[in-house]
Amino acid sequence: MLKTSSLKNSHIGYLLIFFGIFFSLGIGSIHLFDLDELYFAEITREMMLTKKYGQVSFNFQPLYEKPPLFFWIQAASMQLWGINEVGARFPNTVCGLLTISTLYYIGKQYKESLFGFLWMCLHATTFLPHFYFKSGIIDPFLNYFMLVAIYLLSRNTIGPPHLSKHIYCAGIAIGLALLIKGPMGVVIPFATVALARTWVVGYVISWKKWALTLLIATIVVCCWIIAEIWHHGFIFIKEFWDYHLLLYHEPVDTHHQPWYYHYVVLFFGCFPSSLFSIYFLKQKGLIRINYFAANMQALLVVVLLIFTCVGTKIAHYSSMAYFPITFFSANFLYDLICRDDKASKVVNYLLAFVSVFIGCFLLTIPSVIQHKELFLPFIKNQQVSAALNTPVAWHYGDSLPGLLYLIGSLSACYYFSQRRFIAFISMSMCINMLSLTLFLMRIAPKIESYSQKEIINFCKEHKNKDVYLVTVGFKAAAPLFYMDKQPERSFKERDLLWLLEGSIDKSCLFILYKNEASFIKDYENITHIKDSGCFSFYQRIPSHV
Repeated sequence: MLKTSSLKNSHIGYLLIFFGIFFSLGIGSIHLFDLDELYFAEITREMMLTKKYGQVSFNFQPLYEKPPLFFWIQAASMQLWGINEVGARFPNTVCGLLTISTLYYIGKQYKESLFGFLWMCLHATTFLPHFYFKSGIIDPFLNYFMLVAIYLLSRNTIGPPHLSKHIYCAGIAIGLALLIKGPMGVVIPFATVALARTWVVGYVISWKKWALTLLIATIVVCCWIIAEIWHHGFIFIKEFWDYHLLLYHEPVDTHHQPWYYHYVVLFFGCFPSSLFSIYFLKQKGLIRINYFAANMQALLVVVLLIFTCVGTKIAHYSSMAYFPITFFSANFLYDLICRDDKASKVVNYLLAFVSVFIGCFLLTIPSVIQHKELFLPFIKNQQVSAALNTPVAWHYGDSLPGLLYLIGSLSACYYFSQRRFIAFISMSMCINMLSLTLFLMRIAPKIESYSQKEIINFCKEHKNKDVYLVTVGFKAAAPLFYMDKQPERSFKERDLLWLLEGSIDKSCLFILYKNEASFIKDYENITHIKDSGCFSFYQRIPSHV
């Protein structure tokens, strides 16, 4: 048994260094993915180029979808590492360390050091949280500030009156969450705390303190929004709310998925923590004693309810659920270790079955794609079918991540069945991290070859050439970011009709989906360059050349 007394601050420090190395491993080895990573990185690049840090823009036009805080953080990183993949992703590496350090602190306050240790380790090594700490998207920072807000609000509810300082800090955390992404930064924390209060007896919410929290959050947001209104009027507020109302009511950018989408993503992406948390919550029912645990339960309900109803469904929208999933998984393992609880045989069987399923899926990816002629006739989407016809060299060695996961997870299952829980936790965490790292190193670049690599290579080839380059029929940030577009060139490239028919002053390159290339073929002086995957590349040369 792992004793709490054996966990020293130096051990946690060494562990943070270890996780920091794994979070940062390979963050510069693959291009930024369109749209999210490239979209955010391009916003930051333009902010640095124009020196307009108060206004968010994309393609050098004002953008009203996102507040600016994340882009300020990313700009600081790019000042350090350069305008590249590392500069774009490094902030989330730091956020990952900040997050798991906070989980250790909260877990220690909730129970003891061992629980904090379990929670931070589970969160750091679970597939989806670990993957997002290697990415360049906004959500890890948003989730961190919301978690801090929920914790501080729960501390204020259960603590003595002199703990009012938590209200000020909670207000600051909510204000920062609002400046990261928008309304969910306040909706999720307050909905969580309010819902938990409905089933926890003996705790009172002071509406005056809630009002004070909102006031402080508003002051934080006003530090930016007042300057925005002063320079550009109320257009940001109007466009921002119109965008988010559309986002929550209707699918945006083809992100339409079935209602159960997030449940599937969370179960497999957070396995085995998802399985353990389901079993733990099934055994406990509604948590009515500990207010913070009730908040974690309410947080899971709130996130699943909101994003089941929201029309636009993207995997990272439900990423706030990672915290309660790993929290209840840590509770489950803590009880097994410290209280000698026994897990149902059903848990053993499901643990082994799902582990084998995931391992076999990863193991067979190379073989399946090497024999794609067996399933290509059944794919009706022309773009997907054309993309899969891209020549990509697969090797049986690419099955290594799946093989490693299969062997390691079965070993972990054996330790679990033998009640050797420390060995199980150690094996499970190491296998998850190693398998994901190998997957990102060996499999992700080949997936990129089917999706965006040809576009990015084409853009990089023409980076220093005096040409126009645009995508037609779809939105992409790659031509902006990887060609280092300047404002004056971007202004002309917005007029697609001029590029197609007008008296252009230099060559123009067009990128289209292959099945939509007929749109451009009838225009004068436009010639076909090449086809690659699902894309077609065309060029128009000025008539005076």
